[in-house]
Amino acid sequence: MIDIFICEDNKKQLSLFQKYISNFILMEGFDMQIVQATSDPHMILKKILTSENTGLFFLDIDLKSDMDGLTLAQRIRQIQPRCFIVFITSHSEMSFLTFQYKAEALDFIVKDTAEHIKSKIHECLLDVNNKYTSLYNDVTRTFTINQNDKHIVIDYNDIIFFETSSNIHKIILHARKRVIEFTGQLKDIEQQLDYRFYRCHTSYIINKDNIADVDFKELTVHMNNGESCPVSVRRKKGLKKLIN
Repeated sequence: MIDIFICEDNKKQLSLFQKYISNFILMEGFDMQIVQATSDPHMILKKILTSENTGLFFLDIDLKSDMDGLTLAQRIRQIQPRCFIVFITSHSEMSFLTFQYKAEALDFIVKDTAEHIKSKIHECLLDVNNKYTSLYNDVTRTFTINQNDKHIVIDYNDIIFFETSSNIHKIILHARKRVIEFTGQLKDIEQQLDYRFYRCHTSYIINKDNIADVDFKELTVHMNNGESCPVSVRRKKGLKKLIN
């Protein structure tokens, strides 16, 4: 998932950018969310320290603060080296400074007409979605769910376990921060996954890297998110071998 941050000192424009981005996320089915929209650059820096997802930042340059957008971008890049940064500003003459500040900007949107800004924001979201998907959609590292024209990419490290749903032909994926139900079969999913995953039961596939402990007497696996999964008798031996 992509976490989106907006830093703009003009409240009207801040609200407008939020609206554009929210509408495009909904329209395109992007696996993105706006986690913060503020005029305070310090709030942005504080918030990203608790974010585990890749960030996309839309920043004004003149923030009417003790920190401008260029300095903010520089500090963001130090915290999230692989993030995406887009400047939205009235100061087109300052675009060359993005190189001096090593901001590695994805784009530089000049504030002219609302329609132009809207179009450029859309282009940036499409570009980031394509880059993120190609960068992280490696079958050895991520799992992709195609759901109602929406592509959800989840890092293997974030997957706790899969289980069959009570709804026919549905699977439930339990991840660190969310639970997703989608169409599929465990036997097909099992073939896609790597060495980290083990089918401990007819209805469960667990990520061994996210096991907290195993009670072989009770045939129960306790995962590190507090949930538990059953272990079938015939798969007990294989699980012992796997974790040892």
